[in-house]
Amino acid sequence: MLNSSFAITAAALFLAVPAVANAAEPDAGAFTYQGVKYDYTAEQDGEVKVLKGSAYAGKVPFELRVNKRTVTGRFNGRPVSFNVKDIKPITSKAATLTD
Repeated sequence: MLNSSFAITAAALFLAVPAVANAAEPDAGAFTYQGVKYDYTAEQDGEVKVLKGSAYAGKVPFELRVNKRTVTGRFNGRPVSFNVKDIKPITSKAATLTD
């Protein structure tokens, strides 16, 4: 999977995850984008939001670390990195939240 195509999916994930308060339990959720379901947990680690989950029925793991400027992490074992400012909201009906 290419970083550019993952950036779109990560953007959907990033926008789908509500702000996480300092909770003992990580928030869990799911969303579907272009027919692919993404399950995730989100927790705050200081200034960083950590998103962990999987796509494609649990076959493709991911972990993202989101701070004020950048998103870094791994998707399907491959490193990804991009600027938060590069994330554009997905306004189509292709993305749906499922909790």
